[in-house]
Parts: sequence; C-alpha cells; structure tokens
Amino acid sequence: MKRLIEDLNGVGWDIRNTAPPGQTAVYRAFAGDNRLRLTLTPEQRTELARAALIAGNAAFAERAGIEGTAAPPIPELRTAPLAERNDEALNKVLYALERHCRLRFLYKRRQRLVHPHFVYPGTSGWHLVGHEDGSEKDKQFVTDRMSDVRVDLPRTADPRHEPFRDEVDPLMWAVDEPVDVTVETTPAHRNQVETLLGTPSYHEIDDDVVRLTIRVTHRAAFRNRVYELGPRVRVLAPETIRSELLLELESLLD
Repeated sequence: MKRLIEDLNGVGWDIRNTAPPGQTAVYRAFAGDNRLRLTLTPEQRTELARAALIAGNAAFAERAGIEGTAAPPIPELRTAPLAERNDEALNKVLYALERHCRLRFLYKRRQRLVHPHFVYPGTSGWHLVGHEDGSEKDKQFVTDRMSDVRVDLPRTADPRHEPFRDEVDPLMWAVDEPVDVTVETTPAHRNQVETLLGTPSYHEIDDDVVRLTIRVTHRAAFRNRVYELGPRVRVLAPETIRSELLLELESLLD
C-alpha cells in the first residue's frame, strides 16, 4: 500500500496519512493538480511550444514549452534536428502567422506573395495554407520547399473570410507533382482497386486483366493503398513510382 501511495504521489497526486503515529493509517487526498506529469526532453518541449503557437495559443506555448528552458524567442524556435527540414522558413511562417504579416518567397521557381492563414503537419513536412495574390482560392505550400522567404510588416496580411476546405481523403491532396500511374488488376478486384486508389482516367480490359490509369498527387498515400491491396494490384508504370515502392519495401527489411 505504501509503495502504491508513493507511486501516485510521484505522478502528481497529494495523498497523506493523517492518522496520529502508532494508529491505523488514514489516507486523505488533498486538492491539487493530479494530472500525470510528463518528462519531456528540451527538443520535445520546444516542439510542443511550436505546436501551441500553430494552434494560436501563445500562453500555453510559454507555459508548457518554454517556461524553465533556455529556448530562444518565438521567431528562432528550433525543433529536433532534421537535416531535410527547412526550419528557417517554418520559423518565418510562424512569425508571420502570429503577427499577421504577408509572406514573400520563391516556390516552384516562381515568386509568391501570400497572406498566411494556418499551417498543419503532413507527410511532406509542414504545410502552409494561405491566399496567394492573384489566385481565386487558398493554396498549400510545403515549407521545406520555400526559399528566399521574406516577411512583410505586421498586420499587412488580409484576414481569412472563408473556411479552408480540404479533401477528406489524403489520396486527393495535392502534395506532389501529378503523375499518371498504370496499375493492373483482375475484374474480380477492380471495384476494390478503384475504391482505394481512385477513379481511373483511362481503363482497358484484356481477357482476365484490367489496366487502369490513375492520376496520383500524393505518392505516400498511394503507396500505402497499394500495400493495403497487396497481390490484388500490380503497379506497371512509371518506373519512378515502381522504384519508390521497391525502395520503401526494401527499407522495411533492414
């Protein structure tokens, strides 16, 4: 019993024996914060603070992520070191979101002027959703692919009037450059393949074989669906998609 009380007190409870010495123990739980205490590394605390800033809760970021640590100011917040992550661009995006600044950056070889709305994590990294000048609808930009990012003065960004409507199915997200992928299945499995991989833009039937051409804009989601289908589908082309599938499968064997 004593060990159990010690364990509970160790995770935030305040339970004390109120009986006089030598008498049967009488345990009483005192009011306090009995939520489980989490031990986070400095990198994890900084990442939690970053997530709170993205959600627009600066007070929580300061209380849960930065308080008691040596984390630098918001524009220079760092996440766990990843060589492929463009922290500088993401930091500027977060700074612009908090202060309602326009963003100027180079993306897919074109200069962009964007009014940022919010960011969210995706399979390709952090995605910025915002309105680009000259566009009729909101767009998504992967922060890792931004370069020459510049932040305008505070309150220069236009507010977001319409809610952002994204596709529910990740397979429909415009994460990668579109590519037409040819897959092969049987008539018996055709409905399952089309349900998971999407409506084909072209199909042909040759005896007991069905070939489908499917437009893919999210390669990671597409690969996951192919794994789910297993032997019911074969990827025929292009070779780049086949190579990605083989490399990922080989990595799972290591």
